[in-house]
Order: sequence, then C-alpha cells, then structure tokens
Amino acid sequence: MAVVVVLAVILLAMVGHSSGAWCVCREGLSEAMLQKTLDYACGAGADCGPIHQNGPCFNPNTVKSHCSYAVNSFFQKKGQSQGTCDFAGTATVSASDPSYTSCPFPASASGSGTTTPVTTTPSTRVPTTTNTRPYTSSTGGGLGIPLNWKLLFYCGLAAPSLMEALITSRGVPLRVASRKLSSVSANFSCLEFKSYHCRSGRVSIMNHPKLLRPVTTSVQPQELSALGNEGNIVPSKEIMDLWRDVEAVCFDVDSTVCVDEGIDELAEFCGAGKAVAEWTARAMGGSVPFEEALAARLSLFKPSLSKVEEYLQKRPPRLSPGIEELVKKLRANKIDVYLISGGFRQMINPVASILGIPRENIFANNILFGNSGEFVGFDENEPTSRSGGKAKAVQQIRKGRLYKTMAMIGDGATDLEARKPGGADLFICYAGVQLREAVAAQADWLIFKFEPLINSLD
Repeated sequence: MAVVVVLAVILLAMVGHSSGAWCVCREGLSEAMLQKTLDYACGAGADCGPIHQNGPCFNPNTVKSHCSYAVNSFFQKKGQSQGTCDFAGTATVSASDPSYTSCPFPASASGSGTTTPVTTTPSTRVPTTTNTRPYTSSTGGGLGIPLNWKLLFYCGLAAPSLMEALITSRGVPLRVASRKLSSVSANFSCLEFKSYHCRSGRVSIMNHPKLLRPVTTSVQPQELSALGNEGNIVPSKEIMDLWRDVEAVCFDVDSTVCVDEGIDELAEFCGAGKAVAEWTARAMGGSVPFEEALAARLSLFKPSLSKVEEYLQKRPPRLSPGIEELVKKLRANKIDVYLISGGFRQMINPVASILGIPRENIFANNILFGNSGEFVGFDENEPTSRSGGKAKAVQQIRKGRLYKTMAMIGDGATDLEARKPGGADLFICYAGVQLREAVAAQADWLIFKFEPLINSLD
C-alpha cells in the first residue's frame, strides 16, 4: 500500500511540474485540410523556416508533420492564448512534446523563432483536392482563424463577443471573435451570406422596361483567409475624414455595383464560361495586362448582337445589397457618382438608369458589331480598354470637374490603379463579392458590405 501511495505522489509531482503545452494538427484529416491550415499558419506569422528543405524539421516530409510545426509556432508566438490552437478544428493543444531528435518544437514564445514569417507553402506534398478548406460548424473557431484574431467582421451596437457569419460559398456557419469599437465604421450588422450569379444588364435592355426591375442579392467573398493587413477593416481617422469630404465617388461595376463579372455571365450564356472566367481572374488580380485579357475573353465566344439581346431578355440586372441606398445617400449629400468599368457601355447603361446615374457619368468600353450584327471587336480608343485606363478616366474626371477629393470603390487591380496623384485620393476595396487579397491588402479601407459607408455619411 505504501508503495502505491509513493508512486501516486511521484506521478502527481510529475504532472504538477509538466507545464508544457504544444499545438499539433489533428489525426485523421485530409491532406488538403492540413495543407490549408499549414498555409494559413505560415502566412499569419508562424516561423516556417525550419520546415523548408534543408531545415532541421523538413523530415519527415509530410503535410501532417509540417502542419504541426507551423501551428505550434503560431500558438507559441501568440503566447498560448485561448483559441490560437483551433484552426477551425484542425489543430488541438497537447501536453505531449512532439519534438524529435533533430527538430525541437518550441514550448514558449521565446523559443518559437524570430525569423521573418515564410508565406510560401513549405510542404512538397501537393493535396489532391484543391477546393477543400478547413471549416467548422457554428460552434467552431473559424476558417483557420484563431478566435482571438483581431479582424474580419465587427458586429455593431454592443458588439457581442461572438457573431454568426457564413464564410464560404458552401454556406458553412462560423463564429468569429469581435470586440466593441468606438469607430463609427464598427457598426457592421450580422447577416447571412449566400452566393448567387450576377446578371448585369446588356445592350437592348432599354427596349424591355419590364427587365429594369433589379434583383438585389446577398453575397460574400469566395474565401476569407488571412489578409496580412488587419488595420484597413477599421479605417483610420484620416481615411474616414477623406471619405466624408469626398466630392465625387467612382464605382467599378462588375463584382461591386453588380454581383459577379458581367462578361463572365455573358460568356457562360454563350457556352464559354469557364475559359473566360479564368481570364477574368487573371485580369482582376493584375497578373496580365487588362487589354490582353479583354481581347482574349471576347475572342473566345465572339458575342453577336442577337445573342446579347437574347441574354438581356432572359437575365435582368442583379445589384449588390446596399448599393442603391449608398448611391441615393451620396446623391442626397450632393456627391457626384460615376461608373467606371472595364465592362461594356451597353451593359452599364441599364444599371445606371436603375441607380439614377447620368449617362455622361459612365466610362466604359464598347462592343462593336457589323452591319449584320456580327461581333467585330471592341473600341480600343476607350481609356478603360487597357491597363491603367480607370486611373486615366478618374484623372480626366477630376481635371474636368475640378474636384478636390475623390474616392474609387472596386474589387480589382484596375480599380486600385485609380488611386494616384491627380486621380482618386482614396481606394475602398469592396470584397462583398470577390476577395482579391493582393488588392485588399493595399486598400485604404476594406469593406464587405456598403453599410459602413452609408452610416458614416450620417
């Protein structure tokens, strides 16, 4: 009996002195889920240098091993704070040291490394499923985002500690931590997001008044991962003052005023949707010159006038939620509104009519048709037909109207280009339809709904 008591005391003493805690990726998950968690952790500040090739922790070269090292580094850098080892349920806290001979896992912030975070994926194992992403039910921690991560959405009023949001196009519920903020921009209402296709207006829609009934849709970004720039969701006082002082606001149309990309929808209607959408993504991300992408997309399906008219008759415009109220508020405050689009003027005119925007305030391209209605190309003389065109359009507007302060609102790289001397003073990235992270990271203000802009004009 005495021996048993002694052993119990020894075991208790060992437990009492075992204060180490590590974060490891869970067993039984797909490589795609583990890879997503690995990517997030490395991009969010984990020291992933040791798991790169020739690093002390590269072997065993498995996604699971690399994932555990990355999430643990993140966990330790965050001081083992509650929620920083959740990663949408793909990781868990362990009292067992996962270190092995050549690879010590840090057990504190001081041991988690001070090297520059590596944002590229260390693993050489390529997941077979590219669309899988970590997620949880409504009781989970979020899309690979620890509960104490400071950004994403802020819920207004009393700012409850948790809010409901749907963050993927598959409609997976998620809870995100929030805190009470004093900024007027913190008044984000909580709502459920759904994905819909955008149906922008086109050429002959004005001949069909019944089609001018817009459909306001509820949408959200395809993916909301670590942006690397958490400060621009809550604008600084300087940015807020600029917004309140604007004399003119220029809007992108596709994926901003309207949901989705209009040319993609027309291409899908004509049977070339996938190929055209790939070019659109490259153009909006800034990886290819806009004029090259525009010509390539149109050449893939060469829409005739009759096909465009048929499309228009069957698909009315769908506006982003809140855009009508925002435009109405801007006009009530004597702020001029412009539509500047890489889409086509024939497509933009109906949307402008719905929003009460004068035709002379539209800057867009033109589809050209032959005498028999066949597609012959587009007007290359329009400034918006090439890279930097939106910036030139904004500069032209400012010079002609002598505005002191202007803002550009959009989702793509061509919209970001408009913020330059002589052009827009302020770029607001609207990510309510498409979140293009490279663009969002450089925005003065990142929004997912138009309500913060509306409320700040009161």
